[in-house]
Amino acid sequence: MFVARLRLVNFRSYHDATVEFAPGLNIIVGRNASGKTNLLEGAYFALRAASPRTTKEEKAVRWGATFARAEATIEARGGEGSHTLAVAYVPGQGKQVRVDGVDVAALDDLRRQGSVFIFVPESLLLVKGSPARRRAHLDAFAAALDPAYDGGLRDLNVVLKQRNAHLWRVREGAPADSLDAWDRQLARVALPFEARRRTLVCRLAERYRQFAAALAPEGGEFSLSLVSQLDGFDGAAEEALVAALRARRPGEIGRAVSGFGPHRDDLKFAEEALAPSAEADAAAPRDLRLFGSQGEQRAAVLALLLAERAVAADATGDVGALLLDDVMSELDDQRRRLLVGALTAGGQAIITTTNRLYFARDELARARVIDIGAEEHGGRQTADEPADTGLGSPDG
Repeated sequence: MFVARLRLVNFRSYHDATVEFAPGLNIIVGRNASGKTNLLEGAYFALRAASPRTTKEEKAVRWGATFARAEATIEARGGEGSHTLAVAYVPGQGKQVRVDGVDVAALDDLRRQGSVFIFVPESLLLVKGSPARRRAHLDAFAAALDPAYDGGLRDLNVVLKQRNAHLWRVREGAPADSLDAWDRQLARVALPFEARRRTLVCRLAERYRQFAAALAPEGGEFSLSLVSQLDGFDGAAEEALVAALRARRPGEIGRAVSGFGPHRDDLKFAEEALAPSAEADAAAPRDLRLFGSQGEQRAAVLALLLAERAVAADATGDVGALLLDDVMSELDDQRRRLLVGALTAGGQAIITTTNRLYFARDELARARVIDIGAEEHGGRQTADEPADTGLGSPDG
């Protein structure tokens, strides 16, 4: 799948703009504040009905406008067909999502149309931010890839919500042993779900190590791992997990919150010690969240996205679109070439830059280069559809 055409109406800085993309490498060139990031955000919004930059979707509506709309035409490689995805948002009314002009009730109907991965400045929070952000990112990727993972996550969240409610009742005076049934239910859903999550992270880690070593500013051996309270509990350890929950019961009752389980997992980005000294052999991996440079953290996120795209392609056969905002500026020339090589190895990549000299002449010759000038930034009116409606009829 690749994005062949994107139209943005009242989206961020765009009034009504249309751009066409090639199936391979696309380079968007423009000065700072010319709307490059907004263009990538709009493409992601059309494919995922969500912004990678903010949870407050009213921020995507152009100043003074009453709605925003992003519309993408996606095509299957080999001319196997195309689909039009449209997402409109009106503050106070919410979103309307259509696939080929037909309203869809579930976002899964939109998201199964194809994979998309994005890097914007806010993506650095995947390394620097909270464990909850990393879990949410991992779960969103996995749920789109594996329906059983999605079902397991839903079951886990239902059990946790009910167990937390019962912890509150116990704190208010209900007998503590009334938690026994909920401890067993949590163990029953947590262990198989954790096994799926661990398998996925292992698959990602294999690809991540390769990409991170190539892209990190100083080179090195990099690792991605799952940090879990359930280390040592296998799929047949239900009784052991029930016992562990019971041992932690007094503290959990006091807080009325379940504090032990997969919902406390984290992803760790680290660099292994390489020096052949006794001290280095004993040293723990360096946590990039705490000690990584800006360049290393950026490389870690890029490597994760490339690993996700590779794992998704292995599972589905679809090499998803990769949207990268200003990632070349903090890479040296060697690693720019390595990144471009990874991007052109297969699949569509749309990358923004302020300087086309970050790309070699042959790379520019093979890419579709899109210059965003002052006259294009405000967009242009298109003749096929008026820009005066957000959530209209399916044919409008």
